Amino acid sequence: MTQERQATVGVQVHRAATAPELHQSGVSTSDFGANEHLREVATRLASSECSMTRLLVHQRPEEGGLSVVYLYFKPGFPLFRHKHDVDTLYVVVSGSAVDFMGRDEVLRPGDCFTVQAGTPYFYTAGPDGVEVLEILRDSEQVRVIYVDDADGRLEEAEAAVREHAAEWQQITSGPLLAANQSPE
Repeated sequence: MTQERQATVGVQVHRAATAPELHQSGVSTSDFGANEHLREVATRLASSECSMTRLLVHQRPEEGGLSVVYLYFKPGFPLFRHKHDVDTLYVVVSGSAVDFMGRDEVLRPGDCFTVQAGTPYFYTAGPDGVEVLEILRDSEQVRVIYVDDADGRLEEAEAAVREHAAEWQQITSGPLLAANQSPE
């Protein structure tokens, strides 16, 4: 085996520009459970182009078991209270997450947070939106489980659609993906 070949064994490049949209990947499913009334608002939010999600990496356990999801929530987007069936690590890449967990707390680029499986969480995208990398381990599929409408998040989401829909439609890419689309 040549020295060059040895240097690349076990190394893979995953390009953001060609990453599939998360909903087309089959890696994530939504579970509204007893909160079926949230489905209508979630569908309306999706049609207002409030966010972008891409599956950057998805490895089988024998490949290392890591998955990385790119999430970009546009300015003012209120993330529904939800939980996952796997542990997750999040890294804020750009923008900010405000009203984190209903507290007067702002997460900025470089800030990280972890969420244990089954723990509900939420936040709102700041004035420039928020880009987040979601890192999962040893999970073939992730289930997004929508939980009760605590603290009026449903009404807040509906108001955000009314207020930001036109602005959101003008934003065609998050900063990370926009930078990745430029020619080399």
